[in-house]
Amino acid sequence: MPAAIDVLHVDDDPSVLDLTEAYLEREIDSVAVTSVTDPETALDRLDEAAFDCVVSDYDMPAMDGLEFFDVFSDRHGETPFVLYTGKGSEEIASQALNAGVTGYFQKGGPEQLRRLANRVDQAVEEHRTKEIAERYSTVIEALGYPVYVVDETGVFRFVNEPFAELTGYDREEIIGQKPGFIKDDAAVKEAEDRLGTILSSSGPDVQHFGVDIVPKEGEPIPCRDHMAALPYEGDSFNGSVGILRNVSDERERRAELETKTRALDEAPVGITITDADREDNPMVYVNDRFVEMTGYDREESIGVNCRFLQGPDTEEESVQELRDAIDADEPTSVELLNYRKDGTEFWNRVSIAPICDPDGTVTHWVGFQEDITAFKEREAALERQNDRLDSFASIVSHDLRNPLNVAQGRVQLAREASDDAENLDAALDALARMESIVERTLALAREGETVGDPERVDLADVVADSWSTVDTADATLSVETDREVLADPDRLRNLFENLMRNAVDHAGDDVSIRVGDLSDGFFVEDDGSGIDPAVADSLFEPGESGGAGTTGFGLAIVQEIATAHGWTVEATTGEDGGARFEVRGVDKRTPATP
Repeated sequence: MPAAIDVLHVDDDPSVLDLTEAYLEREIDSVAVTSVTDPETALDRLDEAAFDCVVSDYDMPAMDGLEFFDVFSDRHGETPFVLYTGKGSEEIASQALNAGVTGYFQKGGPEQLRRLANRVDQAVEEHRTKEIAERYSTVIEALGYPVYVVDETGVFRFVNEPFAELTGYDREEIIGQKPGFIKDDAAVKEAEDRLGTILSSSGPDVQHFGVDIVPKEGEPIPCRDHMAALPYEGDSFNGSVGILRNVSDERERRAELETKTRALDEAPVGITITDADREDNPMVYVNDRFVEMTGYDREESIGVNCRFLQGPDTEEESVQELRDAIDADEPTSVELLNYRKDGTEFWNRVSIAPICDPDGTVTHWVGFQEDITAFKEREAALERQNDRLDSFASIVSHDLRNPLNVAQGRVQLAREASDDAENLDAALDALARMESIVERTLALAREGETVGDPERVDLADVVADSWSTVDTADATLSVETDREVLADPDRLRNLFENLMRNAVDHAGDDVSIRVGDLSDGFFVEDDGSGIDPAVADSLFEPGESGGAGTTGFGLAIVQEIATAHGWTVEATTGEDGGARFEVRGVDKRTPATP
């Protein structure tokens, strides 16, 4: 149903008012006529209510029709105004049209009244259409979206400035062109097909579809086209209108989101996300690794709190630490004994962190869950090994050293009282060697313990300190490092002492030793004869690298110290053909994971 038309009719003759009202009501489908006999009253009515059209006589007391129009137009802008007068003349008609009235009619019989009604109806429709167009135009310009109109022949008849800016062409360059000017053939064909569905009796009023716009310069621009047909009646198609939206950023964000989602799904650790705004903070996302690690599929996990992984032996202290962190909106990491769906236990290192909105309110929690069962088993095995080493060290220290010291004392007394000093000296040397073996064995047991609290030390300072404590005879040292390392200073010093002592023992008293940097560590090399191929494969095994007067424990201790730091040590050949020992992985995995 068309909206009703409110007409204000001003004429000082009541009979004209009545007749005109009757014709307007008969000729216009829905009209309400307000009749007044003087312009002043009409202006008051206009201030009180809105009218769609004003019809006014010209020759009236106090104020003629054009004077009334001047006051009216100042107050009410472009509302249609039709001058309907019995005092017609070319001069008045010219003045009226120049003044800007919508229409001018001389009073007359039924035919003139029908013409008046038709003009009122037409003027109101035009005014309303213009208002709608201006309203939508304001909205479109405010949105800043590119807008186009293509006529029934498939030619651009209108594009706005944002459309021109998108394509890189001037508006004048686009108007009159066909869509193929800024699209490839496939895009043109799709738009035609989409328009066909709009024009069909069963199709949608609007089509939304992706299209790449080919600009004057640069790569195609991904857009989304919102297309509709221009209003038309019957089969008289007038063309189409569309609004484009540049979705380049949206596409990039979607691609980034898809990449992040894949990264979460395929991460090597279990990842969960919970919704802090929902009751009991349930999980809303779990990745593939979580499903694999726990045995619970997504349908069983989504919507429930992750405490369902806990069981009878889960430590309450660790669980409480998680609760306290959540209450305080702070991240934390704990180790929990959890249970898989099949009831088997596994150790879970759980790290949680809050996700906040721009206001700082926690909306979600992200959790990282790592199966550390193998680590815990190795940790327990290491503890058992350390216990055995402690027991072994106690046996060596007490049960071997005490009788060894007694034997050394007795032999020394016998030597002092005997004339056969040579044989007893040999016995004392053998006992001293046994004592050295005991000391080295205890050192090896101690150095195997993992470095728990390393500190940053200057490598050159440690090398110099180690050199000063080793009997280096005529050997020389070259230090070519300015590296700092994270290490246990005492054990690092012991590592260098053993490498330096090894060089002197095997390459001679006048050996040259060089210490320098590697990309991920350091090296110690000498200019001796190199590593004996016969012992190369077992060089770091206790007793294998020993020579005359040595225990063979030195390189074994070097390896234990390196391993305790999380480093690796490898024997190779130096620049001058001597032995070279490379320590790598420095600072990357410190302290070591047993």
